[in-house]
Amino acid sequence: MTKVCVYRKGNHIVKYVVDGHTGYAEQGSDIVCAAVSAIATHTLNGLTEIIKIPVGYEVKDAYLECIVPDNMSEEECKQADILLDAMYLTFKNLEEQYKEYITIIDMEV
Repeated sequence: MTKVCVYRKGNHIVKYVVDGHTGYAEQGSDIVCAAVSAIATHTLNGLTEIIKIPVGYEVKDAYLECIVPDNMSEEECKQADILLDAMYLTFKNLEEQYKEYITIIDMEV
């Protein structure tokens, strides 16, 4: 099962961690795992390459961690919120369809 931990400070997502293989199908044929990876990577790329926010991140096999800096401008914060909120909603939709393969955990920091 894949665990997605979303860390919030107030109304803002400040960190997310995606950990583990979903186990939906064999590696290479696992559409749920592919979707999870695409969502997490898309968000990371949007933050770093489109908005140009210097996030802290680590990517390795079946693991992605992204930490948003707390010294962003108001405009960067707004843009990051849009990407991160969209990521969260997409993960929640995926969780509704594949409950036994992905779980979302909300944490307050």
